[in-house]
Amino acid sequence: MNILSVDFGTSSVKMGVFDEFGKCLSSAKEEYEFEVVDKFGIQIDANLMIKAFIDGLGKFEEYKNKIDVVVCDVALSLLAMDKEGNPVYPMLLHLDRRSYAQSEFALKAVGKDKFMSINGNLPFAGGITCTSMLWIKDNLPDIYKRTYKFGHFNTFFLKKLVGKFMIDPSNAAFTGLYETVKEGGWSKEICNGLDIDVSKLPDIVPSKSIAGYLSKEAHELTGLPQGIPVVVGANDTTSAAYGAGAVESGDILNVSGSNEIITVTTDNPIPDEHYYLRTSVDSGKWLYLTITVGGNAVEWFREEFFKEISKDEFYLNYLPKFYKKYSDIDLTMINEKFEPYLAGDRHSLIKKTGAFKGLTFDSTRESLLLSLFIGTYEPIFNMISICKSQLKLNHDIYWTGGMINDDYLKFKKNIFKDFDFKAKRNCSELGNVKIAREVLYRRNN
Repeated sequence: MNILSVDFGTSSVKMGVFDEFGKCLSSAKEEYEFEVVDKFGIQIDANLMIKAFIDGLGKFEEYKNKIDVVVCDVALSLLAMDKEGNPVYPMLLHLDRRSYAQSEFALKAVGKDKFMSINGNLPFAGGITCTSMLWIKDNLPDIYKRTYKFGHFNTFFLKKLVGKFMIDPSNAAFTGLYETVKEGGWSKEICNGLDIDVSKLPDIVPSKSIAGYLSKEAHELTGLPQGIPVVVGANDTTSAAYGAGAVESGDILNVSGSNEIITVTTDNPIPDEHYYLRTSVDSGKWLYLTITVGGNAVEWFREEFFKEISKDEFYLNYLPKFYKKYSDIDLTMINEKFEPYLAGDRHSLIKKTGAFKGLTFDSTRESLLLSLFIGTYEPIFNMISICKSQLKLNHDIYWTGGMINDDYLKFKKNIFKDFDFKAKRNCSELGNVKIAREVLYRRNN
C-alpha cells in the first residue's frame, strides 16, 4: 500500500510517498509566498498552494500511478469559497491580525464564559478563525454574501479532490464555533450570538474517515488514480502529535520550526485562556496548545544583527557554537529579557509587540540573542505550569520540527531542566500515514 501524505504549511507544502510501515519512498517540497497587507494582513492565493501541490506530484512520476490513498494535514487558515469551491477572497493565514476589532465584538456578543465552556477558546485574532469571518462580513459584505462555505485549507483541498465541503474536528475547534469541549457539532448558540450563518459552514467529519474518492476532475488535474480513497486528516500539529506518539494523557509534543509550539494531551479538557483547546485525532482525547515565535524570530534577528556574515555561516557555524557555549551555564542570571511578540500574541486580545528589556552597556548582540531564545519559551512555561496542576506530565517531550539538531537539543535541555527530549522527525507526515493506515484497515475489516 502506497500512501501519499501532504503537509500544507504556511510557506511550503511537503509531500511524501510512504509504504504502510511508514517508510518514505520518495519526497518533495514546494514553496509559495504569502502576501503582507497593511502590516496586520497576511494572506495567500489558495490556488498557488494547489499549483505547488501539482508541481510536487510531478516529482513522483515513478509512484504517481501507484498511490492507493491520499491524506493531508494543514496549518491554520480561513478561506471563503463559492458553491463550486473556488476562492472568492485570498486565504487568511494564522499570522493575520486584521480582526482585532472583531475579536472584541465577539467577546462582548457571546461572552467569555460561554466561549470557554462551549468552544474552549477565546476569539483571538489569528488564532480563532471566526474573527476573520466577521472581518469579511463587516468589511466585505459582497464577499460574505458570495461565500457559500467558509473553511480551512483542508476544506478547499478536499472539495478539489472529492467534491465535498468538510472539515475535521481539530480544525473546527479553531473556528471558535465548534462544541470542542463535548466533541459535538457547530454551536448554534455561538453562531447566533455572532450572527454567522451556520449554513455557510462545512460538514464536520472525523479525521479517521474517508472523505470520498478521487473524482474524474481531480484525476485529470493531478494525474492520481481515479477512485482512490481520500482521508479527511487533521490540523498539522494534531497530526504531528499523533505521529510522534503523544496520544496518552500527560504526553507532550514540542514543534521547533517557524514557530515554537507545545501540546499536552488530556482526557479531561479544562479550558484556560493561556492555551488553546482542540480535539485530538482520537475521540475522547484533547490537546492543550500554546504557540509562540521560533525560527521566524531567529531569522529576523539574523537579518538585522548579523549582516556581515552569510545565512549559511550563521546557521551552520555561528549557531552551533552559540548552542554549545550556553548548554551548561546558569541561564537564570541573564540580565536581558525578551518579550516574544514580534508577530503579536495569538493568546491575547491586546495588540502586543516584541521588546528587549534590561539592556545595559554590557549588552551585546549575543546576549540579546540568548534572551530571545529564553523569552520565546515564556508562554510555553506558563502553560506547563497550569498543566502540572491538572495532570501528571510525561518527563519525556517528543520533539520535532525543522530546527531539531543535537547542538540545539543540549541547549534546550539547559532551559527545560525538568524534562528530557525524544527527537522524532517528520511527525506530521507519519501522523498522516497512521491515520490513513487505520482508516483503510477498518474499511477492509
